[in-house]
Amino acid sequence: MAKEQVVNKDYRIELIDSKIDETKRHKPAMFTLKKFICPRSVETYVNEINELKSSKTALLQERVELQARSESVQRQLIESQENLQKSTTYRERFQAEIISWKQESEIKLSRIEKKISSLELKLKDPNYMPLDLSLAYADLQQTAPWSTKEYRTEQSKLFIYALAVRKQFLHENSKSLKGSWNIWNRIADYSVPHKKHLIAYAWDWVNFAIPVISTTFASFHGMFRNMGAGSIANLFIDEAGQATPQSAVGAILRSKKVMAVGDPAQIPPVIPLSNGLISLIANKNNASEQIVNGDESVQTLVDSASRFGYQKTEDEWIGMPLWVHRRCLDPMFSISNQISYAGQMVLADSMSQAGKGAWVDISGRSDDKFVQEQANWLKNEILRRASDGEVDTNNIYVISPFKNVVTQLKQYLQTIGFPQKNIGTVHTFQGKEAAIVYLVLGASFEESGAASWAVSTPNLMNVAATRAKKEFYIVGDKKLYKSLNSEVVIKTLSVLENTDI
Repeated sequence: MAKEQVVNKDYRIELIDSKIDETKRHKPAMFTLKKFICPRSVETYVNEINELKSSKTALLQERVELQARSESVQRQLIESQENLQKSTTYRERFQAEIISWKQESEIKLSRIEKKISSLELKLKDPNYMPLDLSLAYADLQQTAPWSTKEYRTEQSKLFIYALAVRKQFLHENSKSLKGSWNIWNRIADYSVPHKKHLIAYAWDWVNFAIPVISTTFASFHGMFRNMGAGSIANLFIDEAGQATPQSAVGAILRSKKVMAVGDPAQIPPVIPLSNGLISLIANKNNASEQIVNGDESVQTLVDSASRFGYQKTEDEWIGMPLWVHRRCLDPMFSISNQISYAGQMVLADSMSQAGKGAWVDISGRSDDKFVQEQANWLKNEILRRASDGEVDTNNIYVISPFKNVVTQLKQYLQTIGFPQKNIGTVHTFQGKEAAIVYLVLGASFEESGAASWAVSTPNLMNVAATRAKKEFYIVGDKKLYKSLNSEVVIKTLSVLENTDI
C-alpha cells in the first residue's frame, strides 16, 4: 500500500513539474519591464509558479515520509518471513523429536512390559526371594534378595566350568604362556622401545594364568613400571582407608576399573608431614586442598566419587557401606557401632552368642606413657590364662596407642615367652584379628595430653575393639580417661558397663 502511494506521489510530482514547465513557457514577455507596465500579469505568473513549487515541496515531503514508511514495512515483512521460516524449521525439528521420543518410549515401554511379565513369572516361583522392604532393619540388612539356593548352585557350576575352559586353553597354548613368563622374568631386556610392547602382551598371559596377583603400593612401581595406562583390567585396593591418595595414582592410572575396599572410620593414612606443610605444598603446586590435605585417603576420595552410597553427615558421603558385621561378638561390636557408625551396623545372626569385655582400672606413675602396674597386671593375667589352658597365647593381641608402651611391653612380656609379633601399636594390627585383645592405654594425669590424643577420635578405639573376636579388655586409669570428657570414652564405658548413653 505504501509503495503504491509513493508511485502516486511521483506521478503527481511529475504533473506539477509539467505544469511548472508549461507556466514558464507562458511567462510574460519583457518580464522585468512588464512588471512595471502590467503588474497584474506578472503577479499572476509569480503566484502560479510559487503555488506549484509549494505543492511540489509538500508532495516531496510526503513522498519522503511514504518512502521511509514503505522501507519500514518492507523490513518488517522480511523479518516476518525470516521468523516464519525459523518457526517452520523449529516446528519440523520439534515434530521429528516427538516422533523419535515416541519411538524410543515405545521401545522402553515394550522392555518394561517384558520385564514385568518376567517378574510376574518369578513371583509365582515358590523359590524366588524378592526384596522385602517391610522387614525390620536388622533382618533387611542380612537378606540376600534375588539370590536363591538354585541360583547360587548354578553360579558355582558356571565358575567351575569357566575354570575348566581356562585350564584347557592354557594347556593348548602352553608355549605362549611359557614365552610370556620368560619375558616377564627378564623384563629389563624388553624395556627398550622396540620390545616394550611385548611386556603388555606377556602380562595378559601371566594374568590370565594367575587371575589375582598381590603387591603393595611401594612395590607397584617396580613391578609395573613398563606398563602403560589402562593396561591392567581390574585393580582392587584393600585397606584403602589407610592409603594416601598419591601412593595409588600410578596403580589407578594403569587400571581400567578400580574397586577400593576400606573403612575411613578406622586408621587413617599415616603422613609424617604436618597439615600446614602439606597445605603449603598444595598451594605451591596449584593442587586442591580438598584432596591434598593430610586427611584424605584413597577410600574417602573413591567414596566421594561413588554414585551409590549414603550421607553419613552433612559433609561426609560414604560409598556403598556393608553394614552386616561378622567378626566380633558383643560388646566389641556395640563399642564399634556406637562410637563410629551411629548404630547403623547390624550384628549377624551367626554372632548371637555373648562375648566378654571390661575396663580394667589400673593407675600408677607413667614414664613416657608406660605404667608399670598395668604391665604387671597384664603379665599375671596372661600367665594365669596360659597355665589354666584357657587359651593359646598366639590368640592374644596386646595393643597400645603409644610406641614406647609397646617397646616396654615387648621387653617385659618376653620373659614369659609371649609372642613378640602379637604386641604392637593399633596401626600395626589394622586388618588383623585375634580371639582376645588387651588395649593398654598407659599414661597418667601428668601426661593427660597424650591420653587425650589417644581418645580424641574414635578411630583408634574402633580398630582396637574390632581386632577382638571374642574378648576385649581395656587396661587404663579410668579416672584419668573419664576426666577427659571424651565422647569415645563415654560411649565405650556405657557399653562395657551396660548403661544408657
